[in-house]
Amino acid sequence: MHLDLIPGKLKVLWDVWGIDTLVMVSIALQVILTLLGSRRRYIPGLKIRFTIWFAYLLSGSVAKVIIGKLTTIEISDTKKHDVTLELEALLAPMLLVQIGNPDTITAYSIEDNKLGLRQSLNLLFQVGVVVYILVRCWNSSLLSILYLPTFLAGVIKYGELAWALKSALRNYGLTIEEINHEENVPYLFRRLPKDIPGLELILKAYYRFNCLKPHLENWLYKPLYESLPWMSIDAYSAEDVFRITDSELGFMYDVLYTKAPVTYTWVGYILRVISFFSLASTFCAFTIMFKTAILHHMDAGFTFLVLIAAIILEVYQILLLPFSDWAIIEITKHHDMPIMMPFLRFIVPRANKWKRWSNLLGQFNLLNFCLHDKPLKFDRILKFRGFDMEYKKSKSRTRVELAKGLKELMVQEMKEVDAMRDLKPITQRGQWALERYGCLNHEFKWSVKRDFDKSISIWHIATDICYHSDVQNAIANSQIEMGKLLSNYMMYLLAMRPHMLCTTTSDIIFQHTYTTLLTFLRTRPSITRDESEACRILRIEELPKELDFNRNKETMVTSNWHVLNDAQRLARSLMSRENRWHIISSVWVEMLCYAASNCPMDFHAEQLRRGGGLITHVWLLLAHKTDKFYTSE
Repeated sequence: MHLDLIPGKLKVLWDVWGIDTLVMVSIALQVILTLLGSRRRYIPGLKIRFTIWFAYLLSGSVAKVIIGKLTTIEISDTKKHDVTLELEALLAPMLLVQIGNPDTITAYSIEDNKLGLRQSLNLLFQVGVVVYILVRCWNSSLLSILYLPTFLAGVIKYGELAWALKSALRNYGLTIEEINHEENVPYLFRRLPKDIPGLELILKAYYRFNCLKPHLENWLYKPLYESLPWMSIDAYSAEDVFRITDSELGFMYDVLYTKAPVTYTWVGYILRVISFFSLASTFCAFTIMFKTAILHHMDAGFTFLVLIAAIILEVYQILLLPFSDWAIIEITKHHDMPIMMPFLRFIVPRANKWKRWSNLLGQFNLLNFCLHDKPLKFDRILKFRGFDMEYKKSKSRTRVELAKGLKELMVQEMKEVDAMRDLKPITQRGQWALERYGCLNHEFKWSVKRDFDKSISIWHIATDICYHSDVQNAIANSQIEMGKLLSNYMMYLLAMRPHMLCTTTSDIIFQHTYTTLLTFLRTRPSITRDESEACRILRIEELPKELDFNRNKETMVTSNWHVLNDAQRLARSLMSRENRWHIISSVWVEMLCYAASNCPMDFHAEQLRRGGGLITHVWLLLAHKTDKFYTSE
């Protein structure tokens, strides 16, 4: 008994239009990846990530389905000239062009770079299948000859993709020749004119990136400030420090997720010229061959549109090549050549306005989250699937612009951290800050000696209590706002990015703190949605420990931990200090430094494709001053 999975009429439509439909879908996916591939570096949010993820996964699958369908083309007589058959076969090398075409995205996540060898094997397999299709359909006609340049362009495009993936995480080692070459870089700085603002910052970022190579976890890096003092950025303003770090992380993003390191090489330039002229020659020859039949022959018209789409995408990517930090670096290295300096004067001022990351600071306030907690639609379904809390948290998360004042505070406080650690890995998360302010005693020390996620929860609630107390008393200054922003950012990491804090109990601690605070608020009918009133009660009332947690849901991690009592105790200690906001800000910066330096490189790399984050900037700045060869005595 034969079972047809596809009804008769649909099967006829699939046989006639299936390949054409899938090719159009493939082109649409390539357009999406080309336009949006690199925009995720500065546009955070689930929508763009889902769109790129969907297009990235579907594009390869669609191309493979089409190639598989092309292998089943029925050929009755290989010597007979069949235009329809030859046009269908021409689509096979065009699919190779599409698979490897987008310069803006080679990998969706860092794990894809670890599959470089698999991509090389896929390349060989796909090329073999395409060769099989072309050989079957070859009949020495003029149209068959167009297979050759199209096939060459496809192999180059797919080969670039495999090359970029395979080389992204490869560690070649730092050679003496490279170090000596870097010592000559200041000569390049001196020769360049000073009337190009921002050029020195991009150059500095590029060479710092090449020396550190932060995307390589096992890179044998040792701070080279003594032998290469030009690498230091200590004398720069906070704004310039972040601009250098922005560019440096931009180079890292390009290495991990785009073709840029391959494209901006002499081999890359040559391959780009060859692939473009291969496509252009195919397009021109095809136009000449079918100049009168394009409008009348349906298959010829369709193939013509596919070629136009490929040419447009290629031209678009070529036009984008000069508008990149990589292009500026290559032009700077050859600035003695004609027209190079005028181009630098034209492009660099514009490069200073390019978006390299979102420049946004994630914010999550636990008290506000609890005060506005209410049942969700489809609550039972979400709870059954375990998505209810994640959905609530995502709805309460906000983002604010990273203010210039906060950048200045970060740079200044990080200098204090660097002075305390002296190139050693960061092991403290608030103790150094408390010691600087002379309050590393029983009054404060206990709050930073708890588990890291517990310390964040305690300091977050205590910061809220101090903030609303000072606001009610009309005390206002920038330090208060900066401390509040950092507090909400650290809670954002705990709630939304717990993996970056390198703790295994973050979810348990967050859930316990949330439940405890929610229970407290519901036992106070006077508190509706007023954060100030909630903080006032937390500040002045004595809270019974029995109300501080739900014993039925107590775990080993939260056993005998009274988070609200701890937060109340810390807030009262801070309120007794006039310089409390200096203490609060310093402790938060040190906690952020601890989290950033102890977070694995892969998580920072993944953050780059989510719009970037302050924690990743802090990690990179700290990495330049951390001796990987240091071992504790």
